[in-house]
Amino acid sequence: MLKEIFHLSYVSTASECLKFDDFRKILESANHNNNEKNITGILVYCNNHFFQILEGNKEDVLSIYENILVDRRHDNLIKLQEGYSEKRQFERWEMAFKSYNTELQQLDNFNNEEFYSYLKDQLSDSNHVSLKILTDFFDLNGNAQLVSENIH
Repeated sequence: MLKEIFHLSYVSTASECLKFDDFRKILESANHNNNEKNITGILVYCNNHFFQILEGNKEDVLSIYENILVDRRHDNLIKLQEGYSEKRQFERWEMAFKSYNTELQQLDNFNNEEFYSYLKDQLSDSNHVSLKILTDFFDLNGNAQLVSENIH
């Protein structure tokens, strides 16, 4: 019997006061917590906005999402999609990260070419709406010059 994977995606606006160390802490915490609950996914940051996909057991994903909802490091959170898929899209990472901000590049798991290639490979055999949105987000932001923000 095939067990489907629950996924949830959202976008939000980052708090204006976020610094490099805040991003590092977000990723450390996500990797630790997600590893304990067998959650995988990706967090993308560009132009003061987050896009995230979480995937795993439904109860665990929703529990993490409830914590995300009350996190003061962002607001204007909009859930884009939730549902089931046949496989994980980001099974290699507890929390992959991609930013289009020069100050955060050292935290990235992909360069732009690797990221685009990975997304295209995942889309080739998926009807995952969140992946299509993520690809559009990349096309709008990732193909442009890296953005420089006041992140230290």
